[in-house]
Amino acid sequence: MRPMWNRAQGDTWFFVAAGLAVAVAAAAAADEPLALRLESMTVAPASGPVLAVQVENRSGAPYRGTVAVKPPDGWRLAPATGELSLKPGETARLGFKVERGANNAANSYPMEVAAAGPGGQVVRRQTIVVASAPYSKPTIDGDPSDWKDAIPVAFASNGKQTTVSTFWNRKRLCVLAAVEEDALQPFRADRPAGPFDAVQLAVAAAGTTTGARPDDAAGRFEFLLLAVGEGDRPGGKCFRLAEPATRLGDVAKVRALAGLDYADAELAVRREGRTTYYECGLPMEPMRGQLQPSEGREFCLSLLVHDPDGTGLRDWGEAAGLWPWQRNRMAWSQWQGAKWGPQPPFDNKTAWGMCSSVY
Repeated sequence: MRPMWNRAQGDTWFFVAAGLAVAVAAAAAADEPLALRLESMTVAPASGPVLAVQVENRSGAPYRGTVAVKPPDGWRLAPATGELSLKPGETARLGFKVERGANNAANSYPMEVAAAGPGGQVVRRQTIVVASAPYSKPTIDGDPSDWKDAIPVAFASNGKQTTVSTFWNRKRLCVLAAVEEDALQPFRADRPAGPFDAVQLAVAAAGTTTGARPDDAAGRFEFLLLAVGEGDRPGGKCFRLAEPATRLGDVAKVRALAGLDYADAELAVRREGRTTYYECGLPMEPMRGQLQPSEGREFCLSLLVHDPDGTGLRDWGEAAGLWPWQRNRMAWSQWQGAKWGPQPPFDNKTAWGMCSSVY
């Protein structure tokens, strides 16, 4: 594996191996006064990696206490603890700078975050990843060989793995989704109601939240990637499902895909063995109001894999450890042919970042 080096502080360096796996502990218990969640790490060139902890006061009373993160052995964080003062229902985000870190050969980073306050201690354990897109200009041809310098993030669903890699450049945001599945069901124009396999992407500015009312703006760009033929190189088709100004009431309706084609996107689909590769290049220009392509920039990115004849819906938000109450029907566009399952998917606002390279 190729390493990624970034200066954290002084002469200290932070090392992350490219090729990450996700494992998330059980979600916060509904009866605990406080909910805790560690976000994925992003790599900022100026200050080095920062561990971000989200905290929500689930009780009906004010909460005052402290939060501490226990990182892997050999790591050093600053500050050692963070202070909390939350009103009922209030959410806060605390940052802990990684002053020293170490490579984990398993490419995953087990952490423990604990809050001490009224009623005792609340603890959550997670294994988190680095979610960052290095600068690169891949050829969009469905061949994963030129993605060796990416930072892949992998998660498993019912025994099948999905691996997401990202690059950025001045013109495009590039995404490679490698989906392990027994068979590929392509989209057929003569059967638009499916079933067929697909990858659904959401991209938004950092700090964006999902609204709750039909007249609220979607606040995100949303895309659907499909295979459109048979064989090892079936070809691909991209649809744009939403823009930031799109009404949530509109994306909540089941819409036909006809007329939503996004010809400006590049997409190639390739099948190798039991893995389908969706490789896309999304034009940066229409997203510049939300995404400024530059080193160290943070944004939100999430992904759903639709595998109706296999694992069903695979949700990166679940793998990233979002809380159970963060399932949100308004977070993802409805479209003809989709199978959603008994519960809504998780919200689409998970942390991602842009970095210079893996070196």
